[in-house]
Amino acid sequence: MLSVLERVLPFFILVGAGLSLTRFKLLDGRMAQGLSAYVYWLGFPALLIHSLSRVGVPDGGLALGLLAFGVCALAVMALIAVGGRLAGWTRAERAGAALAGGLGNSAFLGLPIAAAVLGPEPARLAAGVVAIDFVLVAAVGVTLLGWAGGRSPWRALAAALGNPIVVAAAVGSGLALAGLTLPDLFDRAVAAAALSGSPVALVALGAALGLRGDSEAAPRAAPILVASLAKLILLPALTWWAVGLVGAPHAFRLGATLLAATPTAVNVFVQTRAYDVFARGGARTVALTTALSAATLAALALWLGGAV
Repeated sequence: MLSVLERVLPFFILVGAGLSLTRFKLLDGRMAQGLSAYVYWLGFPALLIHSLSRVGVPDGGLALGLLAFGVCALAVMALIAVGGRLAGWTRAERAGAALAGGLGNSAFLGLPIAAAVLGPEPARLAAGVVAIDFVLVAAVGVTLLGWAGGRSPWRALAAALGNPIVVAAAVGSGLALAGLTLPDLFDRAVAAAALSGSPVALVALGAALGLRGDSEAAPRAAPILVASLAKLILLPALTWWAVGLVGAPHAFRLGATLLAATPTAVNVFVQTRAYDVFARGGARTVALTTALSAATLAALALWLGGAV
């Protein structure tokens, strides 16, 4: 429990810092956009290349487990999108909620908690979940954002495949699969930029919550609540069942379930803001799931810890 709280509380401190900067008029909308642009083009791509290039090559059982996790994440996104259509949500709400319900904070929050609670082996095996999150899940979610923004499905997919965060995740995963490493000087530069990605994104998130644009309507509660419940409860439950069904290593099952239960990734806020689709809804979903995860993730970590 304490390990989870220690990992989650710094998120609130950084979000609160961004919120305070806007309230004291030290950060305006243009500056916040600049922070988001930095994270979008440099901070998060560096984080993904640096972390994913060290994942390694999965064996057969692990590959099946990763496939099962990917299917679960896409199934949750599809359920949200289809359910939102039946409920009369807008395209932006369906696309944004689907991305928020499927993409978790697996790299910056999930892996450290997994290592602290479950041990190094589950965390090592579950590191591939980050690749699935930011190559497959992010690509599908960003495609939905492009479609919701008015692009045709094919143009939205082409734009998603060129998204800097999706490209960086693919590059990092490719380096790991090929057994390659970056040159030392370049690797140190990427590592330095990687350290800044999530903190700057959290400050930008706080600024977005603090700035209120009169021209932008407040998001409806239903898509935010559905995405939050799907991310914190439905996805980890499906992951536990599906990964166990395919016979993946038990240690991976533990780690993947914990990573599936992480709150909505800060990258969801960055992407929805970049596409100007469900931006305030994305920000509020990240904030809400992060707050709730202090309880839900801690409870799950205790349960999984007993199953190690």
